Amino acid sequence: MAIAVEALTRGTLLGSGAAAVPGIGYDPAGHVLTGLVQVALAVAAAGVVAVALRHRRFRLLAGLAAGAVAAGAALAGILYLAGDQHPHAVALTVAHGGWLASAAFPGPPILAAAAAVAVAASPWLSRAWRRAAWIALVAAAAARLATGTVLPMELVLAFATGVTVGAGVLVAFGVPDRRMGPQGIAAVLRRAGLPVRSIEPADVETKGSRPFVAATDDGQHLFIKVLGSDQRDADLLYRAYRFVRLRDVGHTRPAGSLIQAVEHQALVALMAERAGVRVPRVGQVIKAPAGTALLVMERVDGRSLEQLPAQQINAELLQRLWTEVDRLHHAGIAHRSLRAANVMVGNDGQPWLTDFSFSELTATQRQKDLDLAELIASLATLVGGEEAVASSAAVLGADGLTPAVPLLQPLALSAGTRRALRHHGRLLVETRSAAAAASGGTGQELARIQRVRPRTLLTVAALAAAFYFILPQLAQVGSSWHAIQSAHWVWVPVVIAMSVLTYLASAVSLIGGVPGWVPFWPTVLAQAASSFINRVSPANVGGMALNARFLQKSGVEPAAGVAAVGLSALAGAVVHGILLVLFFGLASRGLTHAFKLPSASKLLLVLAVLAALVGILLATRRGRRFAVTRGLKALRSASASLRRVAASPVKLAMLLGGSAAVTLAYIGGLAASVQAFGGGAGFAEIGAVYMAASAIAAVSPTPGGLGAIEAALVAGLTGIGLSSGAAVSAVLTYRLATYWLPVAPGWISLSFLQRGDYI
Repeated sequence: MAIAVEALTRGTLLGSGAAAVPGIGYDPAGHVLTGLVQVALAVAAAGVVAVALRHRRFRLLAGLAAGAVAAGAALAGILYLAGDQHPHAVALTVAHGGWLASAAFPGPPILAAAAAVAVAASPWLSRAWRRAAWIALVAAAAARLATGTVLPMELVLAFATGVTVGAGVLVAFGVPDRRMGPQGIAAVLRRAGLPVRSIEPADVETKGSRPFVAATDDGQHLFIKVLGSDQRDADLLYRAYRFVRLRDVGHTRPAGSLIQAVEHQALVALMAERAGVRVPRVGQVIKAPAGTALLVMERVDGRSLEQLPAQQINAELLQRLWTEVDRLHHAGIAHRSLRAANVMVGNDGQPWLTDFSFSELTATQRQKDLDLAELIASLATLVGGEEAVASSAAVLGADGLTPAVPLLQPLALSAGTRRALRHHGRLLVETRSAAAAASGGTGQELARIQRVRPRTLLTVAALAAAFYFILPQLAQVGSSWHAIQSAHWVWVPVVIAMSVLTYLASAVSLIGGVPGWVPFWPTVLAQAASSFINRVSPANVGGMALNARFLQKSGVEPAAGVAAVGLSALAGAVVHGILLVLFFGLASRGLTHAFKLPSASKLLLVLAVLAALVGILLATRRGRRFAVTRGLKALRSASASLRRVAASPVKLAMLLGGSAAVTLAYIGGLAASVQAFGGGAGFAEIGAVYMAASAIAAVSPTPGGLGAIEAALVAGLTGIGLSSGAAVSAVLTYRLATYWLPVAPGWISLSFLQRGDYI
């Protein structure tokens, strides 16, 4: 954070070169205003301490003190790294004396500490006092700004640091429970027409809500789910995490509001009841004060399957449960949290399905399969893997059980089921083996549902930090953002336009490799989505898989779709090789210092070694088998696809022309970026540098060649005559426009394609 602030603000918003706000100065009015702020801050600090001691809130006082010290120290460190010098006018003003101290008090670290205290104390304050605290803080900041004793950016950093540290204090020390209690819930129910006699917390586990049981005057027994803003926020965060981390796990968009989410639960329960599924009857949905919603249902007399003694869980009960699940799925509904804790067993021994918080009315087959895997794994922790599988196979049959086998893996299961499985060693592996045997299969290949590995994110973050912060410092330029600020803006839109052109050209090339018709604009969105996927997958593997899936969903035969993707990649490689030779030939004289090729004798030696390795490989049985089964098969497939495309001159032109346009657009973007920083190199030389750098990046194991291509581009541009500062700035601007800026549009395109059932 400090490095980013330093890079963004150096010499412009902080330091001796920053512009100070012209205020009233330190005349008598400024002297009085400064003194009032000092006195008010001292009185407020004393008041906070006195009130906390008066109410014996020692833990709260310790948390506020820790937050204040941490916020002040953090901001002091940031300002030190960014340069704590002030313009002459500000330095002259703060040198004067004040009522309690010099005019420098309260400085930005003190204001950051005050903001942290205001945030950390807000849960214990009424709405009026919270408003008063922030009005006082804003007024103090405005007074400091008016007297010319602080820089505007210092105030921004002070408030940002204070709010961040204050939020951290709340997380570390906790907040008071201001949620609606039993008495408040009873009052809301009475106002809704339910004469509640008693209400108390329910002894069941729920996710995303607080459960209560109530009894009415006419003898009804009710089960009430209470949902508030905290549960809503937790649900949104959980859904966001699962969406980023996993793929193909059936997640859909959350409801627009809390009340809509509760209404959705009620609707799903009503539809399940209409389909004959044994679920608790829904009574009412009630909107309570303070953003709270209540879902009232009939109470099932019994206990959850998770709490049931092991001797009472028999094969008959499990088969009844699977019958209810099968009936639910035939109604087109997926439960999405189908574990033992959400199954109630009545006193009559009948199973009831409960808690439709994550359910779907128009469920996909994958969502139903995840239900099966979840329940099998959850039951395995209670009765063992073989009995859980046997009970499901008795109702669903081998064919119904087969799709759940690849999903019997930790990432596909809920957090509660994973916690239960941790205490049972290899139970999940044994359950998966039993399910595979019961379904008649032999393979144990798991479904690939992990979208992003934490290790990949860490690698991308580390490389991005290295090449976008360290490299500019070594080249004595500010940062990637500072590079854009110092560019000739007329060229920056050209760089972005060239980046957009690559996606249009890529779509043309992909369509050219398909024998039939494919819609153009969805194909363009697929290219944008592929670029987003490729940010976390090396060698463009993820993007190629997405394109193949898109073509299949667009009506192209699976084999033809895969062949088209491979043919597009092959055409790109061929065109790249041709352009590489062409640009090196045109720019041969200007590349003497940029690239030093080995001598002819060394090249011949390398070729001889490669030929010898190929010969040794083909001399082995396994090598020959690989060459025949994989190499020749791939060549025949590519050759057949190329012959089909070559039969249509338009398709062939689209395939090769689109591939060439992609490369030329990237070169054009790099050339425009170089021009934005003064130019100094011809198009041919820049093209040769790009072709060589992209060839180096192609063998890099990092996503998008991150790190390798930046280093190669900087080295090449420096070699053809650009200064190191201009080369680094041009490369950083180019990569920001072509690699990082398309991330957001790519994610939006991926979401659109998923919602439109294009992939």
